[in-house]
Amino acid sequence: MSLRARMALVALAAAALLAPPASAQTPFTEIATPSGPLTRVIVGNELSCQVAYAGDAALELYPSNATPGDCGTLVATGGTLFAPNFSGHSSSAASGIGTSTAFTPVSQSAVTGSGSGSDPRRVTTVVDAGSLRITEVDSYVSGQEAYRTDVEIRNNGGSAASGTIYRAGDCYLQENDRGFGFVDAGASAAGCSLNANNSPAARIEQWYPLTAGARYMEASFGDVWTHIGTKAPFPNTCRCDEQVDNGAGISWDFNLAPGATATFSHLTVFSPRGVAGPPPPPSNNPPPTTPPAALPPAFGPGGVVQAPSNRRCVSRRNFKIRLRNPPGTKIVAAIVKVNKRRVKTVRNVRVTARVDLRGLPRGRYTVSISILLDDGRTIKGKRKYRTCGTKRRRGRVPDV
Repeated sequence: MSLRARMALVALAAAALLAPPASAQTPFTEIATPSGPLTRVIVGNELSCQVAYAGDAALELYPSNATPGDCGTLVATGGTLFAPNFSGHSSSAASGIGTSTAFTPVSQSAVTGSGSGSDPRRVTTVVDAGSLRITEVDSYVSGQEAYRTDVEIRNNGGSAASGTIYRAGDCYLQENDRGFGFVDAGASAAGCSLNANNSPAARIEQWYPLTAGARYMEASFGDVWTHIGTKAPFPNTCRCDEQVDNGAGISWDFNLAPGATATFSHLTVFSPRGVAGPPPPPSNNPPPTTPPAALPPAFGPGGVVQAPSNRRCVSRRNFKIRLRNPPGTKIVAAIVKVNKRRVKTVRNVRVTARVDLRGLPRGRYTVSISILLDDGRTIKGKRKYRTCGTKRRRGRVPDV
């Protein structure tokens, strides 16, 4: 049984014993921006989070259908780890943090702001963690590929308080639960990436600190949660060259006298083009742009995918499909699935994938494809094939 499956079973067992009824699922507030590219920024009333990116069928953090998800703010202080109430979510695999105490929700505002650079859309969430009062402001400027989180910690106790604050998440990158990592060591920023070390640049999720003194970690999601469970700062490590079921995050240490406050800020970046770090400052008078050319379809005449026709049954049950760059743009990455099972893609002069239906019973099979372009747009499509008998027909099946 895989680590993900084992942790899911543990989470289900814990939920059955500890979680409130489904009707009491974690409340959240959502910054909705239909124009995107971040169309939904979701913040739980206990500092969890989730994000949707325009054009993606799944949410960007695991579980990809849960709001909120396995993402958020965690604080270790005085020997206790305070965390979002993951067991109260509709689904979670964050049990690797071990024993934790859920934040005590105090308040959560409605969404305010217009979404401009000078007036971002924002939501303010207040929780308690023992003697600490935590005020988190999540804000988003329409049109940007990142949202900002500012976390203020106030020591309301009578003695000094020290510890570590984490911002971390379980990546679900472009509808895929596995990925590589990358690091901007100069900025102490880590993230999940489609390609090792984000080279060539393609889809990423990144935690980029704006407050000095941060430390980072990218690894399997279970290792990230387990490290947080130790209550130690992140170790400045990255499994950048390994494709794993990964997560990432950043941490800071704090030490507060009674009544003192400290604020820790960062950006969470989601870029299909692999553009990391802070977005360019918004302009009040952006230059006019020429709308990009309309994209071709995935399949059919003029389509990006060169594949056998499905007008007849397919006698050749093992065939190759080829992807061609649309005019004016290039293919950065592609995900090809046969009946929802992903198949390997190969990049040479063109991106290719082999569809192998051998050994499968006679019937209908769906080939689906999601293509990421270097301008951030995606092309998606499906084609159903009906297989013939095992006897091979002569001649080549024409491409369309």
